[in-house]
Amino acid sequence: MFAQSYETLVNVDCEGHAYPGLAKSWTMDATRTRVTLLIRDGARFWNGKPVVASDVLAAWRATAGQSTESNLARRVSDGTTIVDDRTLTVSLTDTAWLVLADPALAVYQPQTAPAWAEGSGRYHVVDAAVGAGPLTLAPASATSDPHLTIRTRRSADPRDAIDAGADVLVTDDPVAVSYAAPRSNLVAIPLPWTRTYALAVPSPAPSSATSLAALARGLDTLTASLARDAVHAEARAAQGPYWWSGIQGCESLSHSPAAAPVGAGRRSSRIVYRRDDRVARGLAERLVALGRGATATGLAPGDFAHALHAGDELAYVLDLSRVSFSPCQDLAVIESAAPWLAGGPGEGITTTTLTPLIDTRARAIVNRDRVSAMIDWDGTLRIGGPSRQP
Repeated sequence: MFAQSYETLVNVDCEGHAYPGLAKSWTMDATRTRVTLLIRDGARFWNGKPVVASDVLAAWRATAGQSTESNLARRVSDGTTIVDDRTLTVSLTDTAWLVLADPALAVYQPQTAPAWAEGSGRYHVVDAAVGAGPLTLAPASATSDPHLTIRTRRSADPRDAIDAGADVLVTDDPVAVSYAAPRSNLVAIPLPWTRTYALAVPSPAPSSATSLAALARGLDTLTASLARDAVHAEARAAQGPYWWSGIQGCESLSHSPAAAPVGAGRRSSRIVYRRDDRVARGLAERLVALGRGATATGLAPGDFAHALHAGDELAYVLDLSRVSFSPCQDLAVIESAAPWLAGGPGEGITTTTLTPLIDTRARAIVNRDRVSAMIDWDGTLRIGGPSRQP
């Protein structure tokens, strides 16, 4: 829903190339740390107000005042200069300029009312209530584009959505993909490999955890078998490189020493995971079968976050994004969630504490007789977007 209704200045296609979003064009300076962008002609919010450069900056500053994604928006807004109503220059000293495609930098009209903020995307939200039931989106201008109804599945079986006539279904269930295959009007488009599941082991680790991590690092056959047998999802053995390794030049990151070494107290014998993540559960249970004396334990999201920060479990199964528009920002988030995971300055997350296991992806099952769609680099699906190859 977000991608259909709210715009960033630029987007990134499936090959990693920028294409216009709210900005129709841009130029880089000689150092490639400053980009000047020109807002497209006729850009308007849903209420008809023209979008000007000050609106872009106001949206970023409003996001910077929130608890989520605030650091990135704050840093980008602090480095932005308004040239005129349609032009702004952004200084980016420690990250690639394609960070401007990060959803945290979407443009909207800040408001205090509990309703959807005014966006500038091709669809506006019809429903007034936030977070209540399915969402209906209508074209923001007089076009022949269809209305969209977006809902999460009521049934645990995605095949029910296919039988109900869904025109687009995003799922990682191979059974649903096979179920759709015989239907001539449906095509299952593979989305990018966007998630990596990894085994995180605090150091110093008990010998059982150390041997388990070493096994996962040393045997390609293990990760291949995990991808094939441990999870009910489309998966492959994890393939690097990863954005979180060897990051350098991040101004916002600090590596202050911990007050006490992680694991100095009593460590549990549990491999823990979020209990609402069935892929993580399958991996934890298979890893337990390989270890000695360990147990697999699912935790509620809040309890998992607390346990991850403490670092006093035997090991953790983590779900990480394979793609990052802003590695410095995302590494800072990981450091905050699990201070023991990060190495020293310039090291990013080291292979001594984090072992990638498998990559996963979803597929978009699309009714090609009724829907045109395109896929962005980060797996975002855009319905009825510009004519580009998926």
